[in-house]
Amino acid sequence: MPEERTQVLVVGGSLVGLSAALFLRRQGVDLILAERHAGTSVHPRTPGYNGRTMELFRAAGVEEDVRAAGPWRLNGSGLLWAESLTSPNHHWLVPPNASGAQHAQDELAQVSPCSEAVLSQDVLEPVLRQHAEELGADLRFGTELESFTDEPGGVTAVLTDRATGTRSTVHADYLIAADGANSPIRAQLGIGRDGVGVLDDVAGIMVRTDLGDALRDKSFVICQVDNPGFSGMVRVVDDKLALHVSYRPDRGETVAEFTPQRCVELARAAAGIPDLAVEPLDVLPWQTTAAVARRFADGRVFLAGDAAHVMPPSGAYGANTGIQDAANLAWKLAYVLHGWAGPSLLASYEAERRPVAELTVNQALATGKEWFGAEVPAEIEEIELIDIVTLQFGYCYPPGSAAALVEDPRDPTGRPGTRAPHLWLSRTEGKMSTVDLWATGLVLLAGPGGAAWVEAAEAVARRDTLPLTPYRIGGDAPRGTPFLADPDRRWARSFGAGDSGAVLIRPDGFIAWRAPDAPGPHAVTTLEDALREVLGTAG
Repeated sequence: MPEERTQVLVVGGSLVGLSAALFLRRQGVDLILAERHAGTSVHPRTPGYNGRTMELFRAAGVEEDVRAAGPWRLNGSGLLWAESLTSPNHHWLVPPNASGAQHAQDELAQVSPCSEAVLSQDVLEPVLRQHAEELGADLRFGTELESFTDEPGGVTAVLTDRATGTRSTVHADYLIAADGANSPIRAQLGIGRDGVGVLDDVAGIMVRTDLGDALRDKSFVICQVDNPGFSGMVRVVDDKLALHVSYRPDRGETVAEFTPQRCVELARAAAGIPDLAVEPLDVLPWQTTAAVARRFADGRVFLAGDAAHVMPPSGAYGANTGIQDAANLAWKLAYVLHGWAGPSLLASYEAERRPVAELTVNQALATGKEWFGAEVPAEIEEIELIDIVTLQFGYCYPPGSAAALVEDPRDPTGRPGTRAPHLWLSRTEGKMSTVDLWATGLVLLAGPGGAAWVEAAEAVARRDTLPLTPYRIGGDAPRGTPFLADPDRRWARSFGAGDSGAVLIRPDGFIAWRAPDAPGPHAVTTLEDALREVLGTAG
């Protein structure tokens, strides 16, 4: 059996696996991705990618291509209730946690340079795949993980090419399980899940039909259709109609009952056109579930996306949370593999992402209750909805359990564990956001009087060949120092650092360390100590 060597093996080639591959290759990590299906998704799931996710795609250099792939124009909120798709009896829904009728767009523009993107999963995945492959990722579709063993020195996996039956052994330093809600890897590791569990069994039906003329006055992301012939969620993408219909296995119902003829009938009932020409394409069973894995890591194996957490589709939080898992994990794996960080850094993945997953699952449940009247357990009814801006950009990685898990990103504190605030800065080449600074690695931002911090960062980066870039912000342009003007004079207020202070920003855009004032005579030593703590090399 052929044997191969790579740094990271990613199992699962959907949104999260492809994002992980993209983010890892941006960090110079060798990887093999194994996906059992022959290609990317054909189902138009996951219609929305929030501003925080788009910041990560911006840093990865793919934001423009993602937006170009799905220029989806919407009416109203993009969320519709209707008796049928063509019925005059319809109205637009307003998300219960949106601050304002414009989906908080004005507030989002103050918080981030990135607005949300509306496009379906089957359109996004090929974009991620293309960019990952262009960066050198070894993506193997039609390849299944047959077995794996996790040992102190690495992971050994057996992969099978499903078309030829050819088997190969892959030795990897680490394994990322992005293999879905029913993750066989999680099952083998014996990792259970906490949460409400399965809420509903759903048949995802995809058909081809032409509704262009019938829907000329409606453009939506999701429509809740309710009539005697059809009750469920509907999505229209080009000439494809995706229907999501509940069924009851506890009453003996099975997904096999959704025959081609029944799918045609359901599509016609949802559209409100009895003689609509419909071509059945596929039926995919799935479950509405709310659960979080008890552990996100086991040895050298890490869970990400649906393998780590599953949540109802209300709010489209699931894919966004998974992509953000991948970003958090990718830079940490890269820094450990490149020798810039200690293995203990990887323990922070679970410590940071699991509380965020729990928060988001509960918010998805509460949103479904408020929005669609979904039945939820009594404890969920007591959960207070967090506004969309805070939920997208305000979650934190607090160093202590007593710290708040969210803060209002419109009034940032700049404390370690929070996302680095967005400021528009000026330089000779033009305007840029602070979001654009951390795309290449660690960033140190110092105030106008923070020249000592900048010099210390330059010295440490040279000596340790560490990707650490320093900038001074505000004040008069100094000589020989990377300088960014702060025309709105928001540096001190947003980052909580004074004229001579500094902050250290991680490669995922979160603040790792802050010094409110000047360093004194030992700037290099102070910064070295901070980096050891941040990168897990202390002691």
